[in-house]
Amino acid sequence: MSAPQNRLGRGPGEKEPLSRDLRHQREQLWGPIPPHERRLWSNALLDNPPTDLNTIGKQQNMQLYGRDGIVMNRLWVAVARHWDDLGLSAYEWLLQRNTLVDIVEYKRNLERDSEATKDHWGDCAEQERREWTSATLRFPPMFLGATIMALHDNHARKTGITNSKTWIELALEFRAAGFTPEEFVVLNTQVRKFHKRGQANSLITTTWGLNNIQFVRLDAQQWTNWLERYRAGEDAVELTKELLGSNGLKRE
Repeated sequence: MSAPQNRLGRGPGEKEPLSRDLRHQREQLWGPIPPHERRLWSNALLDNPPTDLNTIGKQQNMQLYGRDGIVMNRLWVAVARHWDDLGLSAYEWLLQRNTLVDIVEYKRNLERDSEATKDHWGDCAEQERREWTSATLRFPPMFLGATIMALHDNHARKTGITNSKTWIELALEFRAAGFTPEEFVVLNTQVRKFHKRGQANSLITTTWGLNNIQFVRLDAQQWTNWLERYRAGEDAVELTKELLGSNGLKRE
């Protein structure tokens, strides 16, 4: 049974509040982008629609946009999240599309500031960046939705080097702990075999992504002992089994 309406407290032009389900759906779609930036992206996307919408889609999109200035089309939001994850604001996205008049000035500033603000790889050499990109594409740190993941993966494969801060942070964390990209792949391959069998373990750390999909996202510092023993010649399968076996969690 729905809660009674507060007819006396709402003016004639005031809209009903968004439902809990709709607010939850919006949070899942937009993820970490804050509300004021969601409005900027919504305006940018309306000016440059990424996809064509049918009549019903347009009505739904504009109906929600009219509430608080935020669109809710999944493909449109996926575009915003893709470029936001690559470090671009809605304004910069519009500039890249030549929809604002100062594109020349933007490009000049971008070239001047690119090393300081856009390069999250630090001192990692180009070939190493490519190897880490390939490794983290196989074992991503989280799930951002099928559309966004496809956009990210296509961009990373095309350029050879990911610009996603989340993916780069994963690579640099394991690099700082002494791992090579190949060793990162070996470790994650073995851990996921164990995880798929449904065995809980304190060493198998995870992250939650879009649609409550859980992804294995290991903590590099918890696996330095594994790395030392693996490099000493121990078998990866047996070594991983031993370490995970000693850190198993009891089922309640």
